Amino acid sequence: MSHYSLLRSAGLKSSLVWATTALLVALSGCISPPATESHSAAPTVGRPADGPLPVPPNLVALLQPEGQRRLISTADNRSYWPLSEYFETQRNEAYCSVASSVMALNALGIKRPESTQYPDFPYFSQQDFFRSVDPQIADAARVSREGMTLDQLGAVLSEFPVEVEKFHSGDLTLAQFRNLIRETTAHDDRFALLNFRRVEIGETGGGHWSPLAAYDAASDSALLLDVARYKYPAVWVPIAQLYAGSQAVDSVSGLSRGLVIVSKRAS
Repeated sequence: MSHYSLLRSAGLKSSLVWATTALLVALSGCISPPATESHSAAPTVGRPADGPLPVPPNLVALLQPEGQRRLISTADNRSYWPLSEYFETQRNEAYCSVASSVMALNALGIKRPESTQYPDFPYFSQQDFFRSVDPQIADAARVSREGMTLDQLGAVLSEFPVEVEKFHSGDLTLAQFRNLIRETTAHDDRFALLNFRRVEIGETGGGHWSPLAAYDAASDSALLLDVARYKYPAVWVPIAQLYAGSQAVDSVSGLSRGLVIVSKRAS
């Protein structure tokens, strides 16, 4: 069955089809990384000369037919649609937590602040993210060098008008971890930001943040919208490997990584 036929049989609205197409085009490389991206570092071993790193064989890229089939067939994909509309590439190699947060804040549809980047349009942006954050919690210069721990990002997001839940994976069983992801991705008004270590899922690199947008029960995998789009595309990752990656100890905090779940505050 063709991709178009699958979309028709799934009964998806045209706006959702457009959102999928737009994201797939972006992930294909039609949207360039920001100018602040550093390209001066020595190339990573195994890196193609003209693109991102190859997707490990244990992962399934969203652009692959199987990746698209999982997104269309699962019922737990409601986080994908609003997140895909505000998909960001991190401004520098330590801003993964900021890019993930900005995606979630814009996708929640809450009141947006004035933007220096877009003066005529209120918008949550990476450039202005720390403007209203207590510098004792985090500041742009330090995060640009070091990134943020799970507890630190939880505290930073608590400065915004949202509900924040924080979970260290060391305190969760695999079943609890899976249920949190499944329950969150089944909603379009709450989003899971995952803090994990790349090596446990077969990728190159260290600690990282990115949103989770969908869960597929048949493959027991979750869709990771990687904000380092210059490095890896959006991929489906087996839950057991995500769990292992989020259990990895953060060398700064000495605690396991995990999930921060952001949602609208109850009125």
